Formats: sequence, C-alpha cells, structure tokens
Amino acid sequence: MDITSVEVIKRPGVAIEVITGEKVELTYGDTLKVNTRFDFRGKAGKVTLYGAIGTRGWAGFNEILHGQASINLPDSRTVFTPCEGSVNIAITSDIDPGTDYDLYVKIKENPEAGMPEVDDAIDIVGMPPTYELLEETIYPYAYIYNGDAEVSTFTFKTPAFVPSEWASGKLAKAAEEEVRKQGRRVLELRVYVDKTPLLWTDWQIEVIGTPLAEGVGTAVGIPIWAAILIAALAIAGLVVIITWAIKTIHKEFEHHPGLSDVKPGWDKETLIKTIHDSEEYWKRTLTPAETLEGMSEDELRDYLDKMAEEEVPSGISWWPIAIGAGVVVLGVGAALATRKR
Repeated sequence: MDITSVEVIKRPGVAIEVITGEKVELTYGDTLKVNTRFDFRGKAGKVTLYGAIGTRGWAGFNEILHGQASINLPDSRTVFTPCEGSVNIAITSDIDPGTDYDLYVKIKENPEAGMPEVDDAIDIVGMPPTYELLEETIYPYAYIYNGDAEVSTFTFKTPAFVPSEWASGKLAKAAEEEVRKQGRRVLELRVYVDKTPLLWTDWQIEVIGTPLAEGVGTAVGIPIWAAILIAALAIAGLVVIITWAIKTIHKEFEHHPGLSDVKPGWDKETLIKTIHDSEEYWKRTLTPAETLEGMSEDELRDYLDKMAEEEVPSGISWWPIAIGAGVVVLGVGAALATRKR
C-alpha cells in the first residue's frame, strides 16, 4: 500500500491538493483527506481504510486523531488488481497546536498489507475552540443498552446574534424522533457552545447512538448522522447553519447504572411502546392501543412484569434478553434526563 497524495478540505468544503513531499498545515475545522493505492488479489468484499495523525515514539505510534472509510474490493482471484481508497481525518480540538506530527494508514482488517507512514508531515496552527457545555441529555435506552455504538461530533457556525438558549428537551426530543425514523436509538446527546469569536458562534453537538445503516442522509452526499442533526436543529428552531463538519467513530457502550431508579419515571407513552414491542418479539397477540390507554401507569408496569414472568424462566432478568434482541423502544417523555448549563 502507498499514500499517493493528501488534500486539505477547508470550510465550506473546498479541497486543496498538497504537493507530494511538502508539509501540510492544518487548523481546527479542516479535514485531511488521505488518498491511497494498493494491489489486491482475492474474493470480492469490503475492508476498512484507517488513517491516523499522531506522533511516533519508542513505544509505537501514539494516535491522536483518526478516521476510517469502507472500500469495496473487486473479485480478483487470479491476478492483482490496482485499487484506490481515501480516508478523511477531521482536525478537532483533541490535538494541540504543534509541528511535525506524523501520519499513517492501514487496512484495518489486514494490517500486514502494509502500513505506510509519513513522519514530520503535519503542522497544526491556530487556537483550539473553547466550548462550554450547554445541555446534556441521557436517554432511557442508555440505562439498559450494551453493545456497539457510534459517536458523532457535529460542529457548525451561526451568526453571533443567533440566541444560544435552547428550550429544555426540544433538541433532545427532535434528535430522538429523527433517529427512530432510521430504526435506531439515541443514547446520549451533549450540546457545547463557544461564544468567544466576535462575528459568529461555534457549536459542537456530540451524539452517541446505536449504529446506523450505511449510506447517506436525506440530501445527496450528506452523511446520515449529519442529515439527522440538521433536521433536528431545524425542528428545534436553530435553522441558520453557515458551515458544518462531522466525524463519526465507533465504540463499545456500557449501560448507565440505576435502571431501577429511572424505570418508575417512564411515562405512559414509553410504557405502551415497550409493551407493544415486547409482545411483537414474543409473538403474542398485541393488546389494543385503546386498552393500554385506559390503564394506569402502575397497571402498565405490572403488565410488563407479568409478561416477563410468563416468557422468561424464573431467576433470569428479561431486560438484557429483550434489549439484545432489539425489541424495547423507549420514548422520551418523563424518562428523559436533560440538564441545562
């Protein structure tokens, strides 16, 4: 594998190719696009091109920023076929200003194919943005979900006169509804703001959710998490977006403790959705919605417990089984924990 070239993507999306061998100067909000070439022989499939910026030390490569992208491999079982791929690495405040940062790439599933590295290739200039946590939301699903998750960091600018006060829970509810349309769940959401620039305000939204299907969002070329958050911002009333950038990484999510403390706070909508999804999973006859609407919240909770006793052997917790099968849907309602700063 070889690194053939790199490009600097400046806001609002203009790519500038860097002459091979020259040092790359990057600032916060930029994206480094790394282009690669390699020869492949084997069955058709998909691999992950992984790129990282950091420093090379005696103990190995210390990664600071990274990105990854999928590459479709052709069916080439008898001869080597030239293949190309690119990976974007967003420049965020996770990296400090400095000189002589290093860069490397690899095929994540097959690192022995080569891990080309370029040393002392990158300078980071400018001052990192200073963000203040404005709002934090922990969704009900976060109290019971364990497994793969996607962490997306969405940054954008608005004119300085756009108010930064948010209606409590409005953005959180909008984001939850948009993600549910994709058949997935939101786990956590945080909103940060930096008002130090004179002419604009910098925003950063961090959203953690269960993995979304591959593809693009509602607009051609827009990543699906970006499309979801842009739609949620419009619903919440923040519609002026001058420039934006997004990066998504994958992680293992471990549920928040304290389910027994928050479960009594689930509202009626949450309980009804949970009952219907659980009945569908266990192939039981769905209770008519009007019947459930006529029950009190305590009666709905008792019905859930009774159903669990009938379907799951005694002594086994039914929540991990239901969640593992993806059958429990939690509404926002009273179970949503939102804190404003």
